[in-house]
Amino acid sequence: MATSSTVRPASRTPFTTCLFARTMRRWIAAAVLGGSAVAGALPEFAFSKLAAAEPEVSYRGDVWPILKRHCWSCHSGTDPQGGLKMDSVADMLKGGDSGPLYVAGKPDESRLIQVISGDKPSMPPKSPPLAAMKVDLLRRWLAGGAKDDSGGSPLGPAAGPPSVAIPATYRFPAAISSVALSGDGKRLAAAVRSEVVLLEIDDVAAPPRRVPTDCDLLTHVEFSPDGAVIAASGGQPGRHGEVRFLRYSDGGAVATRRSGNDTLFRGNFSPDGKRLALGGADGAVHLIPVDPAAEIRRFELHTDWVMDVSFAPDGKTFVSGGRDKATKISDGETGVLLRAVDASPDIITAVATDGVFAVSAGRARTLIGYDYKIALSGVGVTGAGNGAQPITKRDQYTKPFEGQPAEVLDMAASGDRKLVAVAGMFGEVRVYRIADRQRVASVANVPAPIYSLALDQAGTRLAVGSKGGQVLVYELPAGKLLRTIVPVPVQTASVNNGS
Repeated sequence: MATSSTVRPASRTPFTTCLFARTMRRWIAAAVLGGSAVAGALPEFAFSKLAAAEPEVSYRGDVWPILKRHCWSCHSGTDPQGGLKMDSVADMLKGGDSGPLYVAGKPDESRLIQVISGDKPSMPPKSPPLAAMKVDLLRRWLAGGAKDDSGGSPLGPAAGPPSVAIPATYRFPAAISSVALSGDGKRLAAAVRSEVVLLEIDDVAAPPRRVPTDCDLLTHVEFSPDGAVIAASGGQPGRHGEVRFLRYSDGGAVATRRSGNDTLFRGNFSPDGKRLALGGADGAVHLIPVDPAAEIRRFELHTDWVMDVSFAPDGKTFVSGGRDKATKISDGETGVLLRAVDASPDIITAVATDGVFAVSAGRARTLIGYDYKIALSGVGVTGAGNGAQPITKRDQYTKPFEGQPAEVLDMAASGDRKLVAVAGMFGEVRVYRIADRQRVASVANVPAPIYSLALDQAGTRLAVGSKGGQVLVYELPAGKLLRTIVPVPVQTASVNNGS
C-alpha cells in the first residue's frame, strides 16, 4: 500500500483553513439569470408570484449544493463560526449568534439573503460574491416557504460521503474551471464542475467524451508531457483532495489518488510525467505520483491556500504562489524552500517558470518575473549583533512585465516554456515572451471573466475557458478564432457546438 509523508518547516504551527468560500472566481459555477436583477427589486407579493411561476426549488438538489460549496466548511462541526451550523434546515432556522438565518416566505427579511446581497456583500468573506443565479435560487427557495425535502436528516458528515450528481443536460451554462491542450494543439480537455470533457479540436463532427469524477468541483486538468494521460484534480471540501489520472484514448482510469483533507488546486506535471505537483487548501504543495504504489509527499510551504504550482523544465525546482500573497521557489525533489522571492500586496493566483525566470500574478494586477540566478544566490548581511540586517536583492532579481487591466485569474505557459498567456477579470488574453517580458500577441473581445487558459507546445494555439460555459480556441499570434465549443449539453445554450 502506498504511504504519504509530510515535510514541515521548523517551528511551524499546524495551519488550518476556512473554506467558507471556494477559491477564486475560477470555479463560480454558472452564468447570471436574465431576470435575477429585476426579481431582486420586486416587492414581496410580486416575488411570491414569480416564485410560483418558476420550477420549485429543491433544498436537497438546488440549495444544499450552494451552501456546501460556499458556507458549510466554516459553519459546521463543534465550533462553527458565529455559532451558526448549516448542516440542516433546522440548524439554519435555529440560527447562531445573530439569530435565525431565514424567515420562510420572506427572502428580503432573511439574514441569509442580506449577507450575500448588495454592492459589497459581507459573505463569503475575502472572496468574490456569489453568482447572481445562486442568489436567485436561494431567494426563490425562501419565497416558496423554505421547504425541506432532505427528510430532516443532516447533509453534512453524518450523512456519509457526499454523492456527486452529473446531469445529462445542465440547466444553466457551467463555468469552465480549467482547460488543457495537448502538445500538438489538436486535443483538448476541459473541467466542467465534476466531469472532464475530452474532444478533438479539428474534428467538429467528433462528439465530446464526458468522463465523470467523484470531485465536488474539478480545479485543474492537464495533459502529461507525452499526451497519453490526463490529470484531473479537485476533491471534496473539508474531506480530501483527489487526483484522477485518465487515459486520453478511452477515458479509462490509470489511478485515483487522494491527499490531504481538503480541496487541491492547480499545479503542473513534472517534466518526466511521473509526478503531479498541486497546491492545497492546507498551505502545502502535494507531490502526487501517477504510480498508485508510490508515496505521496506533502510539503508545508505556505501559510494559506496554495493556488498554483509550476515545475521548472528540468524538474529540479518548482514555483508556488498562494493566498498568503507569497511567491516561493523550492527544491523539486526534497520540497525544501529555497527562497521566498516576493510578498505581493494581494493574493497570488497563478505562477509559471521557464527555469530562468519565475513568474507570478494575481489580484494586485501585476505580472512579475524573478531572475532565478540572482534570487537564489547567497543573501548578504549588513551590521552586527542585534543590528544585523539582510541585504535585499529584490530590486536586482525582480523583472516586472507591463501592468494588467484587472485581476489575473490564470496564466498558462507554452510547452516549450518560451511564452506565457495571461487573463482574468478583463476581456483580453495577453501573450508574453518570458525571456524579455515583451507582449507578442493579444486576443481582444473575449468574454470576461476568463477562468482558465492553455497553450500548446509551441504557443500557436490558445484555449480559453469562460464563466459562461464556453471554450474558445484561437490561433496565435494572429488571434483568429478557430472554434467555439460548449462542452456539455445545456438547456439554455445560445452557442452551438461548432466552429
